Amino acid sequence: MIDIPLEEKLFMGYAWLSMGLYLILVIALLMWRTHVDLFRTSYYTLFLLQATADFYAFLVVEFVMRARKFNYFNLFSANMHSFAVFTYYNSATAKTSLCCAQMVIAFNRFTVFYKPVTYEKDKSSILLTLRITPFSNLIETALTALKAVKLDANATHLEKVITGKACRVAVKESLRDYRRTKLLEAAETKSSIKRCKRDLNDQRNVMAALKDKEGKMQSSRRAMENIVQQFYTELFRSSTLVPRCPLPPPEDLLPILESEVGQAIKSMKKGTAPGPDNIPADLLRAGSTALHSVLARHFNHYLRKGMIPDQWKESKTILLFKKGQREDIANYRPISLLSVVYKTFTKILLNRMERILDDYQPVEQAGFRKNFSCMDNIQAVTQLIERSREYHLPLVLVFVDYKKAFDSVEINAVLNALAHAGVPSVYIRLLEQCFSDNSTIIQLFDRKLKIPIERGVRQGDTISPKLFTAALQYAMSELDWEDKGYSIDGKKISNLRFADDIVLVANSTAEMETMVNELNVAGLKIGLEMNMSKTQLMVNQWCDVGEVNLAGKTLQRVDSYVYLGRELNMRNNIASEITRRRRAAWAAFGSIREVTDQIKDPAIRASIFNASVLPAMCYATETWPDNETIAKAMRTTHRALERCLLKTSRYQQWHQGLRSTELREKSQLKDPLQYMQRMKHRWAGHLLRRNDDRWSLRVTEWLPRNKTRPLGRPPTRWADSFTKYFRQRGLPHWMQVARNRAVWKSCGPR
Repeated sequence: MIDIPLEEKLFMGYAWLSMGLYLILVIALLMWRTHVDLFRTSYYTLFLLQATADFYAFLVVEFVMRARKFNYFNLFSANMHSFAVFTYYNSATAKTSLCCAQMVIAFNRFTVFYKPVTYEKDKSSILLTLRITPFSNLIETALTALKAVKLDANATHLEKVITGKACRVAVKESLRDYRRTKLLEAAETKSSIKRCKRDLNDQRNVMAALKDKEGKMQSSRRAMENIVQQFYTELFRSSTLVPRCPLPPPEDLLPILESEVGQAIKSMKKGTAPGPDNIPADLLRAGSTALHSVLARHFNHYLRKGMIPDQWKESKTILLFKKGQREDIANYRPISLLSVVYKTFTKILLNRMERILDDYQPVEQAGFRKNFSCMDNIQAVTQLIERSREYHLPLVLVFVDYKKAFDSVEINAVLNALAHAGVPSVYIRLLEQCFSDNSTIIQLFDRKLKIPIERGVRQGDTISPKLFTAALQYAMSELDWEDKGYSIDGKKISNLRFADDIVLVANSTAEMETMVNELNVAGLKIGLEMNMSKTQLMVNQWCDVGEVNLAGKTLQRVDSYVYLGRELNMRNNIASEITRRRRAAWAAFGSIREVTDQIKDPAIRASIFNASVLPAMCYATETWPDNETIAKAMRTTHRALERCLLKTSRYQQWHQGLRSTELREKSQLKDPLQYMQRMKHRWAGHLLRRNDDRWSLRVTEWLPRNKTRPLGRPPTRWADSFTKYFRQRGLPHWMQVARNRAVWKSCGPR
């Protein structure tokens, strides 16, 4: 055991005790500053106390560091006497006292920064406010003082350091106040807080390092640029030969009207980034009919000639991080910044082709279509899981993920799909011009990397999603799956799609293996390659225990999968999804907390909360069953968020004797359970009034006729809340009532 002399123990204890006492004194002065006019009578006392406390902290750290350097305190017993130690620290004390004296002289120059501090009473808490001069005047005063100190030949180094620090603090406070003011204006005018934050952000996330093909980390700029250029050159290089289908002769089409141009410009989002021509969308939106007339004349010229300007074939690409490791270049999504005039032209073409392309899609495709949404596919999959669990039916699901689907689909496959869908050949030839001889610029640092584009639809173009779904349908139309899949009232469901997110459905692993491999072959013909690590298998307990192999490799079997933002499992257990909704709600609240903490008007604060947090908290709850456990979990989460919004806690609520209803009156927030009930009621009516035979409706109405439900009470079903409500009131079956919009609306929650 190490023997430490008594003097050294006493010295260390004295240093720690002194540091603690001085820190306590500093805190006491800060708390009692209303009784002691600290900043007016002795404005440098606080800094002397803090400097002394920092000095004693330095003593302890220096003591320990020197002791560790020489084999854990053997320094004093073997090489030095305690008297020498105290002599060393006494000299350090003298130097620190001299520095403190110089600090007092330096702070004498800055009395302008420190004003008396007062308390302001508030209903909920005591807010401490430091009243100082306007920030612009403060910065001007600080800069004037800095200039005077720099010109003063007798100024010490410490004075210059403190002066510079004061200027930096003044600038930081000024920027903070400007940010606070802008966010408050955005909240009061009900404009986008997210866009306001983006405009106020003066930082740019720069890649720190990237992994090369061998997995080695590269941090130099040139090496990272080479990695990016090599990756995207290979990604956009055509790898599959797709022969072109012959096109019929061009038809005579109606000219583009000024109203079409105006409608296309009006539909553009505000505040979007400009393309290579640096023309923002807001500039076109500010134009009048004269601008629409000029653009219509040019667009008609391109339509007649079948050619587009070469400038439209160039773009800028920014890389947006998705998730995973930031050092992996594959985890970034390339977004093309295109010419706004070009996007106006393609938007007009899309408006003319939209009906043709939507009619070309089957009911299985719910992505980027009118009157379809994510809820359709989520409802269909959850109802399949619910029925299979209730009736003990085998169910096999495979969630397909493609590698860079939008960036790897072949252009010829897209053009063939348009011809197969019946799009006029004039539009197909124009789109062929839009996708031929393209290039993009990626700029990580100072060098511009030019990448040729030979395949893929450009993410950032409004027409790209429709083109991709058309190409996918063109490939899957060759699959003979009429007799494969899950039988729903005599009709087979084999797959559900939302753009490139595909889920395959079967009742055995053998049939699923055949379907997965056939889909893989069809996808490879148009350039789509499955991601083996993210294509996953999920089966229930009544299915066989066989494996599903894809191209000789076994697919990973999982117990749950996040599909379109909703976590699914074969037990239809909502507990894990509630946890995800809770995290999403707190993340959404964190994004607006900077604004809500400043707002005093409860109505404005509640509207921001309801618009930002409730949708994140209640996403896809339309597809949830209703029970008391779910209601309690959601209510508890919302209460916690409400207390944070009001800057209180459960202890303060209990101490003040406030009930939750009183907090709700103070916050003016919407009740989450009523919000969820209204969403589910509206979704059920929307679903039952569809007449296009979509799978979400067919599976909801489905009851297995050839299977008897096992004995015992089944788990809570999605429709149980509707059935119970209408049965208690002696009304007809809820599915019958839901088909009448007016009657269904009158039966819903208020």
